[in-house]
Amino acid sequence: MTPGAYAVLAAAGAFAWWATTLRPFTLPALVAVLSGGLTAMAAGARLLPVGTAPWLRLRRPARWAGLAAAVGLWELASFLQHPRSEHPTVSSLATMVFESHPVRAGALLAWLGAAAVLPRTSGGRLARPLLLTAWLWLGWHLFVRAGYR
Repeated sequence: MTPGAYAVLAAAGAFAWWATTLRPFTLPALVAVLSGGLTAMAAGARLLPVGTAPWLRLRRPARWAGLAAAVGLWELASFLQHPRSEHPTVSSLATMVFESHPVRAGALLAWLGAAAVLPRTSGGRLARPLLLTAWLWLGWHLFVRAGYR
């Protein structure tokens, strides 16, 4: 890695640490997560090589769409059923997994990394919108909506 890459990674890490200190369900949390993600996406489009790396090619987008639909249906079914302790949603499970601030910051850093490679993905007409939707949904549920203590 180049010294510039280390600087970008350090800045992204500092941002992730700060953004995960914001209170969930607030406008500042939403703005921080979305602006950080859009900035990472723009930086990835500008700084990463133009050619798509083989590991970034989305193969069989229909399978990914099916997986995304299954997770979405699980979230909806869990949300509609009660008690929540017996039917946890993704965000309520994330609350348990991400109780530690370093874990939340690391997950946000990984989410920002995914944003950086999104402009370099390929795999058909539906691949990018599908990936963008899944990426936004994860950001919303894990970093804006989930009620951490």
